[in-house]
Amino acid sequence: MKIIASIFNANIETYKKVYVDAILRAYKKDGVNINPNQIQLEIKKIPGSTVHSQRSNNLHSRTITVFENNVIKYIIGVSNTNYDEDTKKEKELLGETYDKYGGDQYHANTYLTQGINRIFNYYFDIKEINNSVKLYFYLLDIHRTYPHNLFNLMIYRKLATIGFEVLNLDQISFNDYKQLGFSMQEGIDGIEYISFNKFYNDLLAISGSNSSNAPSYLKCIDYDYDVSKENDNDYEEDTVFSNSKSQLYIYTFKTLGAQQYDSMLTMWTLTVLAQREHKNLKFMFAPEKYNFRLGQEIPKFTEGFTEPVNNLIARLGLDRNYETTDEVLQQMNREKNQYELAKAKKILRNQELFKNNLRKKGVQTKCYLCGCEIENILEAAHLWGVADIRKANNEEINTLLSKDCMQDLIDNEDLHHNEQFYKRYILANSGDNGIWLCRNHHGLFDSNFYCFDSNSGKVIIKLDIDEESKIFFDLITERNFLPSEVLNEKTKQFLSKRQETFEQ
Repeated sequence: MKIIASIFNANIETYKKVYVDAILRAYKKDGVNINPNQIQLEIKKIPGSTVHSQRSNNLHSRTITVFENNVIKYIIGVSNTNYDEDTKKEKELLGETYDKYGGDQYHANTYLTQGINRIFNYYFDIKEINNSVKLYFYLLDIHRTYPHNLFNLMIYRKLATIGFEVLNLDQISFNDYKQLGFSMQEGIDGIEYISFNKFYNDLLAISGSNSSNAPSYLKCIDYDYDVSKENDNDYEEDTVFSNSKSQLYIYTFKTLGAQQYDSMLTMWTLTVLAQREHKNLKFMFAPEKYNFRLGQEIPKFTEGFTEPVNNLIARLGLDRNYETTDEVLQQMNREKNQYELAKAKKILRNQELFKNNLRKKGVQTKCYLCGCEIENILEAAHLWGVADIRKANNEEINTLLSKDCMQDLIDNEDLHHNEQFYKRYILANSGDNGIWLCRNHHGLFDSNFYCFDSNSGKVIIKLDIDEESKIFFDLITERNFLPSEVLNEKTKQFLSKRQETFEQ
């Protein structure tokens, strides 16, 4: 068996340190152990007088092409690197120093995504003539911080979801991923996302952690929802989102610099999961020239994906009928209009906003007590009830909002921020004032059958409950406490209000 590793001359010094290991791992995926001495190295020449000019050539991609008996068997896409041996060698020959060599944050946010469209386009080109070819990815500089950070861990999971493996994933630590509150091993076969909601949760968690430059984001709109028909009763009738056909998930993406590569991967992943679960999905482009969070113009802007990325998106068959800027603003104005209508009707409850805010916490969309993930019977339960927020006096509202952990709930740039109704509206629809429960556990919660301890999150059951009801509760309950990722400081404050009512 004749095995040849074909590498571009622009990457030879860097890739020749890893190509044998990458190829051995690729064959092992097929259950084949090969002799490293069988592998021959071939250099593919890219025109250009410098490494930079060679890599800028349209023929170049960050790949190792593996031929078996003169037929392409594997394409291995390689990550970006801050230990760029080729550039370093070139600089040394010129008597210069490569000052970015080894920098810990260099390429941190473009580690795998930069130019990934070229890797995919090359793969699809080969696949047209050789359908059996396989594409894998291989990570460099794995001893550095950024291959293990949360952003890149999500990239590996996106790739797994759309059907592509990272060969040396066993060398990557997923410790940072624990901060999202999930186990890496959600699926039986690997790290791919097993549901739209789980990916949705992670996207929102990442989006919420970058408030200074709001990244691409996802929200769910129900066009049948009418906030004016809500009520602030003690018992919550969760009828919102009852018709999945009226629900639309909107991914608003950005394309400035390397963001376009991540946005493309996210769109691909969302499409795969939405098609699997028959969800309605729409993509919306937000030009950088307008910062939607601040509501003002900013210097940097883009007009959309670059032509190479657009070509790949067309090849994948992803929907590119993007919304215009005006329509983006229309969606953002939806929340403002809902507030004005709610204020006019004196209604605090906005279940659409409440659920989207709850999703923004990035915690699993499932019943925290029984683990149910069936969306049709999952409900968003308020901790401090809307009716109780309405009844509370102004001093109680202001005292709660004055606590250190609660002060960022109020947007002081909002025109309404001093209004008492606005303060109550924000409290009623805060994601920190909610948990996901199935209908059974939600109904029992609202009837004060049980509560949660505001410090530990442990379930507290009514003292005078009859034995039969207690047996039923035990049968439908897998765990009797809220997960730690749900129980943040804000949630504890809302729970303390709920516990006061419960104990009374």
